Amino acid sequence: MATVLILAGCESQQLENPTRKTIRSDFSGSWEMDYSLNDSVEAKVDAYFYRMRRQLARQSNNRNYERRSDIPISNSTARTVIAMAQFVDRISRTQVMDITQSYADIEVERENTFTLHCSFEENGLHVSTNLFGAEACGWDGHQLIFHLKLPEGLSVQHRMTLSADGSQMNVATTMTSDRAPEPFTLNRSYSKFDRQDRGYQCEQTVEKGKVCRVIQRDPNNQPRDPNAPSSIVTNADAN
Repeated sequence: MATVLILAGCESQQLENPTRKTIRSDFSGSWEMDYSLNDSVEAKVDAYFYRMRRQLARQSNNRNYERRSDIPISNSTARTVIAMAQFVDRISRTQVMDITQSYADIEVERENTFTLHCSFEENGLHVSTNLFGAEACGWDGHQLIFHLKLPEGLSVQHRMTLSADGSQMNVATTMTSDRAPEPFTLNRSYSKFDRQDRGYQCEQTVEKGKVCRVIQRDPNNQPRDPNAPSSIVTNADAN
């Protein structure tokens, strides 16, 4: 079982490092979401409440309920769980990611949101602080983790796992709250693709952000001159 990343109290901001041996997977490349393999938010919420009712039933040993679904859950807890599910769903909707990786660090450029960056430590996780809270990132075995500890007992973690053949990537986004009985996790699946095979090339510019150019191909499926007038330039960072 994977080691759980734990941030201690807000004052110390100490971190328990993973104990599994580091195996540096290569996440570099372009990735697009595979919706057919994604978790259903509704199904995950239903399963979460089912586990809560089962735990309450064990604790109370109350056999007066005809069905487990009849066991009440407090309104405040239910609102917290639903809010967590909505938040995790919202921050894990990235459709396309471009990842650049070296032995020293990794940069995960995510469409329509901020980029994740991690400088790898020889041993343990890289820990830093910012305006939002305490951050930690690095390797847990063959998995890459990004963890953010927020105020008021909240934390968010992205755990990236590569398939054996390197063609699929799973990103498990987990939110933990002091007000919820357990964390809430959504899994998003991504497939690797070649941007040039899709008919466009992208580059990062200072003035316009990421700019993508559609590449027209000749009948032999060879790319034409990208500076030809028929090419179309779009700003990939625009909404």
